[in-house]
Amino acid sequence: MRDEKRLSGGFLAIIAFKFFKGAVFLLVGIAALRLRRLHPFPSAHDIARFLRSSPENEIVRWISGVTPGEITGIGILSLIVAAVFTAEGSLLAARVWWSTYFTITLTALGIPLEIFEILRRPSGLRRYLLLAVNAAILAYLWRRRNEFRDRM
Repeated sequence: MRDEKRLSGGFLAIIAFKFFKGAVFLLVGIAALRLRRLHPFPSAHDIARFLRSSPENEIVRWISGVTPGEITGIGILSLIVAAVFTAEGSLLAARVWWSTYFTITLTALGIPLEIFEILRRPSGLRRYLLLAVNAAILAYLWRRRNEFRDRM
């Protein structure tokens, strides 16, 4: 019989973070696919008005420069990423023994991309903060990677 002790605060924080990231990517995916369906494709001023931003905003300029096909790809990819983050959180919450290894692998795969983004645009705290959070998640899970294995 398995001892079902409570999840630690660290695991609860990681699970909440994974679900949050899943929700953000889900919203981005839905928004992108809805944007794709608009005819005619919105102008920079329409996008800025929707986002309640300036047409000179970097995100508005980027969105207005992509094609409807690229928006579709972004939407589909965002939905896939949302499913992966949600699966990570769900597997950790269910205490599946290999879920820590799954999350360690996926988190480690993202760190080189985060470092590349920092090297590309070193200004801005957000990228450094995301790298620090993911490195902390990686270190925590590595130390506790066998916590869900059945004790014999």
